[in-house]
Amino acid sequence: MRKMLIFAVAVLCISCWSAGESFVKFPAADKKGGMPLNEALNNRRTLRKYSTANLSVKQIGDLLWAAYGVNRADGKLTAPTAANRQEIRIYFLTKEGAFAYCPVKHAYKKIDSADLRKYAGVFKAPLYVVIAADLNKAANRHYAVMDTGYVSQNIYLHCASAGLGTCAIGSFTRIREGNKGKVLRDGLKLPAHIEIFLTHSVGVPAK
Repeated sequence: MRKMLIFAVAVLCISCWSAGESFVKFPAADKKGGMPLNEALNNRRTLRKYSTANLSVKQIGDLLWAAYGVNRADGKLTAPTAANRQEIRIYFLTKEGAFAYCPVKHAYKKIDSADLRKYAGVFKAPLYVVIAADLNKAANRHYAVMDTGYVSQNIYLHCASAGLGTCAIGSFTRIREGNKGKVLRDGLKLPAHIEIFLTHSVGVPAK
């Protein structure tokens, strides 16, 4: 059993840390702070207007850990996945470019320097989170969609707790300039077997 566990964690690690890829570690995630769960649930809401303030690297890292970070020594995550396939892939977009998140090491790598936020949603937010799934790893597409929902709710609850606002966006494929999501897919350099299911605008609420 121990050998199987080590192998499973190693496979996940390889998927994030392929040879030649350069990752930057986030500051350690805050795993004990935040408001009580029921208070976060009471404060959970959708927000579509944001301040122009950029989020810090620490704020982004804490958000991504809450969304889909490793929370146990066995490599399992803050969001469940069917049959523990861990098929979800998280990307984030800022004015500095497009980035991929590696939950194993709580780190990120830059994919492209282009600002792709306008292809992920219509709101002027400093940050967009992109939730995709590797359909070659997923138990099936139905479960990949279901697992996306878990990650989305984690984002909502973290934002409620951290004083941020967010909006889940399924209509990103209909953005006129996005050519039904193709520009976003191309910008993230996604292979055909990875499908984007949802985006989230995130930022400090506008006063």
